[in-house]
Amino acid sequence: MILIGVMSKSAQFGLHTWLPDAMEGYIVALPKFHYMLEQPHLILKSTGSSPSEKSLIDEVNQQETFSQKGSSETLRETFDSNFIYWLIGFTEGDGSFISNSDGSLEFKITQSSIDAQVLFFIKKQLGFGSVSVQDKISKTHHYRVRDKNNLYKLIQIFNGFLCTSKKKKQFQLWLIHYNLRYNTNISFINNSFLPELNNSWLSGFTDAEGCFTCSILKSNQIQVRFILSQQGEKELLEFIEKLINGRLSYLKSYNGYNLTVNLIYLKVVINYFNKFKLKTKKHISFLIWLKIYNLKTNSIKNKKKLTDEEFEKIKKWSKKINLNSNEIIE
Repeated sequence: MILIGVMSKSAQFGLHTWLPDAMEGYIVALPKFHYMLEQPHLILKSTGSSPSEKSLIDEVNQQETFSQKGSSETLRETFDSNFIYWLIGFTEGDGSFISNSDGSLEFKITQSSIDAQVLFFIKKQLGFGSVSVQDKISKTHHYRVRDKNNLYKLIQIFNGFLCTSKKKKQFQLWLIHYNLRYNTNISFINNSFLPELNNSWLSGFTDAEGCFTCSILKSNQIQVRFILSQQGEKELLEFIEKLINGRLSYLKSYNGYNLTVNLIYLKVVINYFNKFKLKTKKHISFLIWLKIYNLKTNSIKNKKKLTDEEFEKIKKWSKKINLNSNEIIE
């Protein structure tokens, strides 16, 4: 039993399957757990006479975002569209298509080490690449792909589905270098793909570039907002502005744009993120922020001022939004 315990802890062969799930972290694991709780027939199957635990695992796995299909279908179609659109949006903000001076190519996504679990999630869903520490001093991790075959798979995923002009140009140059290095002739697809509220691109882009804020003003007024920040990309932000009832403003000090959605227009944003969930620790910020939003909107609906107790709760919750912490939401 001691030997089995040690083998399990170190994920030795035969007991290794828990490790990829563990590395994804609780942000990804919690929805799976909630799904099981909401589907009691799955739990009953695990104790029944025939299906047993394997039936439970198999049925839950049907909800996973990675599924193989026939060889006649494209690579993009072998992945669940929710994951692919999220990945594209996330890459638009935090990903890079890199051409090195020695001619080698790589794809990289960098994150703070405290949010490294999202990189393990990406690795598991794609089924390739590596995750490692990038810089111990700045406390960052990166997900990286460098081999020809898997870079080609990424080309099939991203080609024609990038939105930001900056990332399109970077990808186009990277694709030229790929063709030269590997003697291929893959054409760059410059289409007019734009985000929609029925796909998860905006969820991925928000995981990279968005934030949920709550400001308490001097007059004890509470300002609840959703913000996307970006240098350049004015046309794209103007499109998203109309999509989510936001307001676009130019910040001279930042030399960029803030797309802000204020309290009375936040319902569209909330419905979207309830459907297409965030996958970084911003999901926790969203849940805390949502509690503040509900208290504030209920007080407006009922035409009552916030009680002292409610106001103190909001002050406490507002300090936790956007913190890199693992605190449990009280």
